[in-house]
Amino acid sequence: MTVPAPDAAAPRPGRNARSAGRALAIQWLYAWEQNRYQDDGHLVTAEALDDAGEAGTAFAAELEPGVVANRTPIDAAIDQRLQNWTIHRLSVIDRQILRLGAYEILYREDVPPRVAINEAVELAKQFGSEDKTPRLVNGVLDRLARDHRPEAFAGKAKDGGAA
Repeated sequence: MTVPAPDAAAPRPGRNARSAGRALAIQWLYAWEQNRYQDDGHLVTAEALDDAGEAGTAFAAELEPGVVANRTPIDAAIDQRLQNWTIHRLSVIDRQILRLGAYEILYREDVPPRVAINEAVELAKQFGSEDKTPRLVNGVLDRLARDHRPEAFAGKAKDGGAA
């Protein structure tokens, strides 16, 4: 029997619990899709759970089922905002990052859209398949947020007034 380190309940230094939870949710979602949309109870490692900490794991446990339950409308919302591309042509990890960000924008009123976008961009930097993934994530989620929650952007015109 292994005894967890005293700080095992805390997320890795430099990350808050919600950021750690988002990173864990991405790992869950990636494994879930790779496992052909089945949750066999072994989607992430014990190390990933420890890295997220107790609060991060709890937050991920809120996010992951929300994304799974709303995957069809989330995918449609993302597809509408991809230019010359479809969600199913994206890498699995990039698709999951977009799904998580879109879920927070569309269904989590407790998360400001700018936070959802920034967190997704950070996940894209950490996990994304290409160097340009953060730009793609930022562009798609920004368009989604401006369409779905325009009040969060009121009075803050982008690029000299083009909203």
